[in-house]
Amino acid sequence: MEEARQHSVVTSQMSRLVLYTGEHFGRFAVLLFVLPLFCPVLLWLLLLDRHPLAVIAGGVIAVPAAMLAFVLLIGALFAGFRPSRVEGITRESAPKLWAVWESVAGKHRAGRTTIVLSSDLNASIGEERPFLGLLGRRAILTVGIPLLAVTDEKAFSAILAHEHAHLKNRDTNGGLNLAELDKSFDLIFEYAPPGKTVSGSLFYWILAPLSYSLEREGIRLSRRAEIDADRHAAMSGDSYEAARALLLIAAADKFFDDRVYNPLKRELLGAMAPPRPPLDRVLAVCSDLSSTSLLQEYALKAWAAADDEKADHPPWSERLTALGYSSVPTIEPVLVPALSSLLSNEMIAERVRHFDSEWTTKIADYLDR
Repeated sequence: MEEARQHSVVTSQMSRLVLYTGEHFGRFAVLLFVLPLFCPVLLWLLLLDRHPLAVIAGGVIAVPAAMLAFVLLIGALFAGFRPSRVEGITRESAPKLWAVWESVAGKHRAGRTTIVLSSDLNASIGEERPFLGLLGRRAILTVGIPLLAVTDEKAFSAILAHEHAHLKNRDTNGGLNLAELDKSFDLIFEYAPPGKTVSGSLFYWILAPLSYSLEREGIRLSRRAEIDADRHAAMSGDSYEAARALLLIAAADKFFDDRVYNPLKRELLGAMAPPRPPLDRVLAVCSDLSSTSLLQEYALKAWAAADDEKADHPPWSERLTALGYSSVPTIEPVLVPALSSLLSNEMIAERVRHFDSEWTTKIADYLDR
């Protein structure tokens, strides 16, 4: 029991040290692992001429340790080196959407942004520092088609102000430095897969006790960042619109669960062929949320929803409380969706076909198994 307690204390202290250095130094936190790994290598070299038998036996430890140290250095060196390959939309294809982002972020930052459309009820922004950050930072703004369908331009601008705050606060991806450290680990396991290489398996064994702490800290940072970004959006514009934008998304999230995703799950249980795809269904029912009473009903459901401790976003009630609301305010429904005012019908139809085709193909493959 005493040994277990001491091991737990050491692991906890090590976790705090890794998290602290990870938050402040990003990828370079791997040096905490590299320097100790070179110790058995140095000892091995000292024994090289004096104790040949010890050198042979010690090579079992020293060689994998040296390999792992070099793999860690490679991971730190190349984290953020390779930019993500994402297909963004051009200014020519969506000039109004680009204009809204430029009005929020400014021309310089907008010029270093890639805007991507997705099939999610969400907007998010990530930041990369390709080529070791020598060429500056690149932002990737992802905007969900369902989100555009349940907001208008005023609410959408408030959402973009929230995303821009993540860039200004440099907390994208739940903490850019921790995200780079995590990417370093991904690259390490790419070069040395656990179970297939000694060095990868050894590092996986070392990292395992820290994984829970890293995950929890990532969630904590992300939640704090969301609250800070909400407050920034409220202070930089209309505080009511910031709260309204949150509630429009929150209500739509609960509404789509009831009308689209839960029925779809039931259909899939006995399906022989892919049913009607989800994005098509979502867009078909969005107009129902123009009813003030229905919108308010689902906003109340979102407010009352329990906190999911594993979620990287705080509950809706906590986010609205941080904006000064002690109860659900009455919000205006959307009359003209941002989807129709900011994107052309041709682009909407093409993207919906693309996402629904991807989903249908995936489900067809699953049902064929």
